[in-house]
Amino acid sequence: MQDFFETNTHYYIIIELCSGGDLYDYLERREFKIPEARARELAIQLAGAVFYLHSFNIIHRDLKLENVMMVDNADDTIPKVVDFGLSAMVAPGVGAKESVGTVAYAAPEIF
Repeated sequence: MQDFFETNTHYYIIIELCSGGDLYDYLERREFKIPEARARELAIQLAGAVFYLHSFNIIHRDLKLENVMMVDNADDTIPKVVDFGLSAMVAPGVGAKESVGTVAYAAPEIF
C-alpha cells in the first residue's frame, strides 16, 4: 500500500502497479510448469503474507490465484495479495462463522 484516502462515501487505497498479471497468468505463461524451488519460494512468500495478516487478526477469505498479483513478468517476480473486499477482522481466538469467497474455489465441506 502506497497511500489511502477517504471521502464521505468511499475509501481509496493506492497500491503499487503490478504489471505481471495475476498468479494464474504467471503460471499459464509458463505452461503451469515452474521449478520446485520456485514453487516453494512462492508458497513461502504467500504463507508469510497470510501469517502477517493473521498477526493483525485479519482474514482474507478469498485467497485464490486471481487475487495474487505479480509485480512484473520476471521469473523471480514477487507476489502481492490483493482484493480485500471479503476480508474481515476477527477477535483473537475467534474464527469466522459465515461462508464467503468464490464458489468455484470452495472446499466441498463448505457446501
